[in-house]
Amino acid sequence: MKTNLPLVGCRQLTLEFYKEKASVLRYIASAYTDPKLDMEVVVERTGANRYKINEVLKSGLGMTFTSYLNKLRLTEASRMLTEKSSAAVSEIAYFVGYANVPYFNKLFKEEFGSPPTEPLA
Repeated sequence: MKTNLPLVGCRQLTLEFYKEKASVLRYIASAYTDPKLDMEVVVERTGANRYKINEVLKSGLGMTFTSYLNKLRLTEASRMLTEKSSAAVSEIAYFVGYANVPYFNKLFKEEFGSPPTEPLA
């Protein structure tokens, strides 16, 4: 009896899952500055289906697609605001993928507790 076959199958599935997960996360990380980036674009570019993308983000990071995308954008905006204090908030908002500056300001304040015009504590 070949008892190791299920384990090999499980390892192969796990490896395939991690390859797909890495592909999805890598794509989002490289394209987050595109204001038109949404789930459909990720599906089209990575070949993963919506369910798989949601599964990857929920199980691996505990976030939805939108919350992960916002987290990436806001983290980069925070870094840029800290490093480039002379840059306009609107310029940074556009750079990280927000076409709507008031929406960016709202999300930034929710995430960090202060508006992007104030230094972070």
